[in-house]
Amino acid sequence: MKALLAGIPPLFVYVSTASGYAHWFDSGEFVAAVADFGISHPPGHPLAAIVLGAANLVPIGALSFRVALICALLGAVAAVALCFAFETTLKVGGLIREPLRFPLALGATWWVVGTQAWWFQAVRPEVYALQVALLCIAIERLLRVSMSGPGGDVRPLYQSALAFGLALANHHYLAALAVVPSLWLLVGIWRTWGWRPFAWSAGFSGAGLLTYLYLPLRALREPFLNLGDPSSPGRFLWVVTAKAFQKSVSPDAGAPFGERFADVLMTTGEDLHVASLVVALLGAYFMLRVKSSRKYGLFWLTLWMVYALGRAAIGFVRGNPDAIAYFMLSYASLAVFVIFAAGVLLSALAEAVPNRPKLAPALATVLALAASFQFIRSSEASTLADFADTDVFDDGLRRALPPRSIVLVHNPQTIFRYWGGEAEEQNRPDVTMIPLPLVTYPGLVDRVVRNEPELTPLLRSYMLDGALSVPELQSLATLRPVYVEMDVRVTQDMMELLVPEHLYHRVLTADTTDTDEARAMHTHATLWGDLYQRIGHPIDEHTKAQLLWRHYADSLYFAGVGDTNAALRTVAAGLALNPYAQELLLMQEALKAAPPGEPVDVTPFTIH
Repeated sequence: MKALLAGIPPLFVYVSTASGYAHWFDSGEFVAAVADFGISHPPGHPLAAIVLGAANLVPIGALSFRVALICALLGAVAAVALCFAFETTLKVGGLIREPLRFPLALGATWWVVGTQAWWFQAVRPEVYALQVALLCIAIERLLRVSMSGPGGDVRPLYQSALAFGLALANHHYLAALAVVPSLWLLVGIWRTWGWRPFAWSAGFSGAGLLTYLYLPLRALREPFLNLGDPSSPGRFLWVVTAKAFQKSVSPDAGAPFGERFADVLMTTGEDLHVASLVVALLGAYFMLRVKSSRKYGLFWLTLWMVYALGRAAIGFVRGNPDAIAYFMLSYASLAVFVIFAAGVLLSALAEAVPNRPKLAPALATVLALAASFQFIRSSEASTLADFADTDVFDDGLRRALPPRSIVLVHNPQTIFRYWGGEAEEQNRPDVTMIPLPLVTYPGLVDRVVRNEPELTPLLRSYMLDGALSVPELQSLATLRPVYVEMDVRVTQDMMELLVPEHLYHRVLTADTTDTDEARAMHTHATLWGDLYQRIGHPIDEHTKAQLLWRHYADSLYFAGVGDTNAALRTVAAGLALNPYAQELLLMQEALKAAPPGEPVDVTPFTIH
């Protein structure tokens, strides 16, 4: 019954608000990986490919929706494990009366899993719902064996170790962060049972890590998505160690660490409310003050610190749902302290009014019900029930392209969206998409060239020079339709050879006339009007970011070729989404100062 109360309400919320279409960010990539059990970006996420691959067995809905349903179920599993971990923690020291423990644990669970950090991971194809489910199971089992004493059952330690090993095979950085706080409990377990249980635990963790063998075995079969091609020892190490990201730091990671950590604290306060953080301080004081509960207080306090500091260490990107996923366990840590404070105070109340024994449990139940308000508070930012924007974009990104098109893509989210849509629908096998930011991935260029030998000269020059070759582009365009996604890395010289078409820019051939170009400009304006109409209002915040970037990239193109009116139109469209976008404001000033009809020097707005 306890498990049902903890898991069913979140499961209902998650399923009813799950995305019918893959969302932005990595969601499309994970749909592509699930489609035929492929290999996603480093570190490969082998366990996610296997577990989320169960979506292929679900008989209803699109594949992306079925993957979201699996994530919703995993989110509910995490909620159940978290509730039991909370209830176990409230037993320490005997400070909190038994009738109060479960209502408080249940309320804390609903409060935590109703935040955007948890909810958003359970309604879209991603690895984080699986990760938090495994880590919550590992934590709950570890707490259970830590409190069992010398005559207790040590087997929960082995279960914790297995869950931890599996977590390492899914997202090793998030799993590794949990090691340090666990030391507060593991030392006591060692003193009680000695080294033998740890030897067995190492074996169970190793069994979980064996999941990584999936990567080379699956890579040998060349699935649809095979990033890094870990079919050899060197490539396997490249993928697992995530070398592709070791030099890729978020734009704000260059900010002082103090600013990044302050950003983490600010987001935490917004999600959990500042008042709860004050109560959490009181709960931490209660736990640390009593000797019998001190090591558990240190465990939860350290757990909060490592995840908050761990996120700040690699940079915090406000508005990025992948970034707030790091807060899932840190929020749980704060919730423990809040309910511990409430439990101590309610227990004191029960002692003060012994003639009213039901008062304190009733108040605990009221607190639990009030905590469910978190779902209402987070609903607008978390629900994807009506989200279909990526499907709208798919027409211009993939479905409507001419036969045998070649698309050179710069934006990672366009790449992931393309992969997810094509893996799910498989309706454009004739189109070749080249993910330019990923061409250094082992085996990627070799695979493309093997299937499309006519791309060899273009990709060779790109690998050598780090830029697209205009002559090679024009040569290829005489054979097949060639499209370039507009970006700050597209030079002004190249812009003269492009014309907007669909959501890309097509490379011109020698027989293109001025009439063709004029028609393309008109069609471009019509396309955007239709796209906005299909997206509707209000516009999802992450869709806004995609629209804003595309308007900025289009303004670069129109300014670079001298179509001042079109450039001003696209700038205005971007500023309508975000009137404070600095790059668009600067572009607007440059356009207003430029002679009408004359190309604007866009060099200050591009990257070489």
